[in-house]
Amino acid sequence: MSQDRTTEILNYLTAISRDVGELRAEVKQINTRLDQIESRVTQIEARLDQIEARLTQVEARLDQMETRLARIEREQRLYGRRLDRFEGPVLATRADVDELDERVSELESKQA
Repeated sequence: MSQDRTTEILNYLTAISRDVGELRAEVKQINTRLDQIESRVTQIEARLDQIEARLTQVEARLDQMETRLARIEREQRLYGRRLDRFEGPVLATRADVDELDERVSELESKQA
């Protein structure tokens, strides 16, 4: 083999070695970036787990509130029915009071 050919092969091997070194550096950077991304994803998953736990608590509280509101609604209907029962007698009593007030006024005007 000639010296020129040997030099050419060595230059070629040097270029390949340099390219492999650059490739390793790029792969190392990519791996570092992937590790960072994996770390962030892990953090995001942890935060999502916390949010999910909090939402579960909120759902439980909403279920309790829903139960309580249903009870209040039933009680409100019951009180409404009771008030409806009293409405008629109260109006009749009011009419009687108005009538008695008129009679008292008439009697007082006759006495005066």
